[in-house]
Amino acid sequence: MNNRITIPEDPMSRFRDLYAALEKDRRWWRDTRRLRYAAMAAVGCEGTPVNVAQGIRRMEKALKEASPWHLNIGAHMRFIVAALLYQNRDSGRGFMNELRRVRKLFRGERLPRTLVFELIAVLILRIQAGGATVSQSTVRRLRDIYQEMKRHHRFLTGADDLPACAILTGQEGTATKLVDRTEAIYGELRAQGFQKGNPLQTTANVLSLAPGLPHELAGRATSLKQRFKSKGVRINQRDYDELAILSFLSQPTSRVVDRVLAQRAQLKQIRPKIDRATTFDLAAGITFLELAGRQVHARMLSGTKAMIDMQAIVAAQQAVLVCAAGAAVAASASSG
Repeated sequence: MNNRITIPEDPMSRFRDLYAALEKDRRWWRDTRRLRYAAMAAVGCEGTPVNVAQGIRRMEKALKEASPWHLNIGAHMRFIVAALLYQNRDSGRGFMNELRRVRKLFRGERLPRTLVFELIAVLILRIQAGGATVSQSTVRRLRDIYQEMKRHHRFLTGADDLPACAILTGQEGTATKLVDRTEAIYGELRAQGFQKGNPLQTTANVLSLAPGLPHELAGRATSLKQRFKSKGVRINQRDYDELAILSFLSQPTSRVVDRVLAQRAQLKQIRPKIDRATTFDLAAGITFLELAGRQVHARMLSGTKAMIDMQAIVAAQQAVLVCAAGAAVAASASSG
């Protein structure tokens, strides 16, 4: 496994070319959402758009073939995982074998069980290890970070925090020191008007990777939120992680927000039409890559952004299931 991420000069053009290449081979009945997120995850891949799209599809097929029935991760997740594995020159079978092995280690450390979040966590650990086998000591470090989070937020911390724990596992410092920093950022964000809950905890975890003091990072996120509001864009809890990514940028708030809105306007022209929430997700990621340029931390965070995108898709899938269940209940009631 050999990382080959490059930050393109024009991330928007690269995204559009990759998405067009993936869309070209899409069957008409297939959902396009997975292709958009896969294209975003693959922006840093080397190669022509056609070659990258073909590589992602081959990897997605390999993942599907290597997945036993009890580890069916679904087409949406599979496409993004395929893009990241292709970018890092991994293999579908190799990753699935590692997923099965590390999940057993998770069980031994009594970590919570939810396949999609375990998968994201294992993928992060594997990328951070450069494709090497994830060690028992790494899993124990993840457990220590998880338990520290649980100490601060007993009822809030759960399986959905495993990806954030995996990201923090790759950072320097003790579990206590790392989580104390994320908790300080969480408190500063709450003091500046952000709503408490799971989205804010994820935001604090991501922001802890950025340089700066907790009140400075929270202040940057608050300035971005206020600037978006002045431009007619309401930031809700679902958008908090995008604010976290944009808060890494050192450019003036006005420039960052203007670039996000400009990128969003371009995304709205793409067909099939992209929904409003997704245009904001993608525009924030593209803006980050554009303004971060070739800074060292941009290479690290391009991977982090892809993990957050996967969590957004998981949330969207859960929302679809809730709506479907609600519709079924309503239909049952009306027929009775």
